[in-house]
Amino acid sequence: MNVSNFYGYYYSTAFTKFLHLLVPTLLSESLSNGTLSLQFYTINTQGESIPMAQTVKGQKEPPQKQYRPGQRQQERLQRQARRKRRQRIWGASIAASVLIILSVVGIWEYQHYTADRAAAQLVRANAAATKVAAIHANATATQLAIANATATYIANIQATATAKCLVGLHSTPTPTAGPAKPPTLSGTAVTLPDGLQYIDVQVGCGPAAKSGSNVSVQYTGWLQKTGKKFDSSWDHRAQAFTLVLGQGKVIKGFDEGLVGMKQGGSRRIIIPAALAYGKTGSPPTIPPNSVIIFDVTMGSVQ
Repeated sequence: MNVSNFYGYYYSTAFTKFLHLLVPTLLSESLSNGTLSLQFYTINTQGESIPMAQTVKGQKEPPQKQYRPGQRQQERLQRQARRKRRQRIWGASIAASVLIILSVVGIWEYQHYTADRAAAQLVRANAAATKVAAIHANATATQLAIANATATYIANIQATATAKCLVGLHSTPTPTAGPAKPPTLSGTAVTLPDGLQYIDVQVGCGPAAKSGSNVSVQYTGWLQKTGKKFDSSWDHRAQAFTLVLGQGKVIKGFDEGLVGMKQGGSRRIIIPAALAYGKTGSPPTIPPNSVIIFDVTMGSVQ
């Protein structure tokens, strides 16, 4: 080896080592994104070409894409088409979302409107019902007042007429005791279908007694067969006997015989045994199968 070749080889080797030390430093300090790479270069060492390449992280740079004629235009059109398709999809999605939101809001508003309308109708119905009820109540109160006034007026007229009638009735002194024997009477007895008989001695005044009427009477009772007195309210300090007709509190013939009598009226009632005490009688006062007679004076009818 001659001297020139020796120095050429020496300098080439030194320069190569220098580049090997410098390139990694440049790569690590130039850019921080790791994409910088050095282009190929050639070192001539003793007439030989040495290709060298260095990439970040030891990766080789990918080869450049080769395009066919018109390929860039097609890719651009495809990108535009994809962009428009995405825009249409986004537009349709937004429109659908808006439509859904509007539908939900519309349904809520309709339900709210329906509820308000139903509430208003209910309020109107309640007001109308209250008004009708008030009208009916007023009408009922008016009718009741009129009826009460009419009843009071009629009652006053009847009371006045009864009072005038009672003044004209034949009156006798109040006895201290009932007669020992039934007085003799003239007149024809009224006989009812069940065998009860009565004779009105004096008709009386005012409303007639009926089932449910509260009456007070003075009475004397005798046995028809013997004429013997067995009871009299006159014998008990003229204490009137009070009862409500139709409740069965007394013998059936006595209850039935008082129906139709008026205040101040006098009646003789002849009661068959079947409507009195029957086959058993009421010992020791009333024997079995006894027909009994009552003279009754009606004190009041209510």
